This record gives sequence, C-alpha cells and structure tokens, in this order.
Amino acid sequence: MSRFKENMGRNKKAKTIAIRSFTAALGLAFGILITAQWRSVPARVTNPIAPYASLKETRDELYDEQNRLKSEIKNLQQAIEKAQKDNENVGLTKDELKELDYRKAQAGLTRMSGPGIVIVYDDSTTAAISEESIVHAADLRDTINLLWGSGAEAIAINGQRVVVNSAIDCIVNTILVNNTRISNPFRIEAVGDQDLMYEKIQNPTILKDVHQRKNSQGLYFEVSKRQNITVPVFDGSYEVKTLAGS
Repeated sequence: MSRFKENMGRNKKAKTIAIRSFTAALGLAFGILITAQWRSVPARVTNPIAPYASLKETRDELYDEQNRLKSEIKNLQQAIEKAQKDNENVGLTKDELKELDYRKAQAGLTRMSGPGIVIVYDDSTTAAISEESIVHAADLRDTINLLWGSGAEAIAINGQRVVVNSAIDCIVNTILVNNTRISNPFRIEAVGDQDLMYEKIQNPTILKDVHQRKNSQGLYFEVSKRQNITVPVFDGSYEVKTLAGS
C-alpha cells in the first residue's frame, strides 16, 4: 500500500512537471509570436506633415532649376542663331539655305507662323470626376501623332513646342510636356495643312474615344481654324538616351 502511494506521488509529480513545462513552452512561443508581430509593425510617423513638406520643397527646387536651365537654353539658342546667320553669309546657296531653314524648323529652333488649327481640351464640368471625364496625357499624345500625320509643320501645347523627342507624360494628376508641368485647359496649336488637319481631327472615327467621351461625359474638345498661328521656339532638352544592348 505504501509502495502504491509512492508510485501515485511520483506520477502526480511527473504530471505536474510536464504541465508546467508545457505551459512554459506555450508562454515562450506566444511571447516570440508577439515580439515578431511587434517588430513587423512599421514605425509610426511622428509628424505626418514632414514627408509632404519635404516633397513640396524638393518640387519647388526642381521647378527653380528647370526655369534656370530653360533660360540658359534660350541664351544658347540665340548664340546658335547668330552663328548660323554669320555662316549663311559665307557662300551658302539658296537651296542650302532653304534646307537649313527646314532642318531648323524640324528641330524647333525657329518660330513658325502661318495658317493652322487650334484644339482645346478640358475636363468635363457636367459629369462626375472619373477616368472618362478628364483629359489624359494619352489624349494629347494621340492628337499630336494625328496632327503630324496630317500635314502639321510645327506644334505647341500650352506654349511648349513639341519636337521629335518631346515627351508627354502624366504623374498622378499632373501632365508634363518636355518635363514642364502644364495645366488645363490644354491648348494645342498646329501650323500646317489647315484643311487636312481639321478634317482628320473632326473625324469621329479617328479619335473615337475622345469624341465618345465628349458626347457622353461632356469632355471639352473644340477645334477651330486660324489664319495666323505662331508656334514658339523649342526650349527643352535635346538629350538622347541609348538603351543598353541596343
């Protein structure tokens, strides 16, 4: 009987030790889990205004730098024009001068004036703000490409001359032309074959999406002919980047 009680005591003690060990192991595992979760939580920003203020300051600095570079480009272009005029006086033929003027116009180095069309885009004022009711960079790109294929000789968007390497991009709700921010309304001026450009732009089967959104969402899209349009000189960068492996 005493041996039975002794065995019972040992079993009870062993069970108690096992329960305590299991409880300790469970507590340790739970503690590790809580620690891991706590470490995975990103640090809370103590001042939520700080990142915004920093971005705004950086943006303003970039705009100031952009304006400074544009001024430098303008001065360099004036110097180039003077040098070219000096060279023109040194024995260039009439055909050579004509070819030079054509190339300069293609590169946007000279102002272009003449008959053409004006296209104005703007967000709808009658429909709720949506992808369908606002102007996109893609709308401007499609229009520019159509103009080039319809006899345009020079194009500008909100005073920004568009040349062969001009970029028309969108960052959030901001449209950039030649890395310069422009805002609506977007005014496209094109010098060239007035009648052909007007016919193509007004054709509802070509810029189909734009015409549909104009009719269904109230997207502002107007085209008019003008007899005297002046497109300014290009003041962006002519930098050409070569892709690796090309």
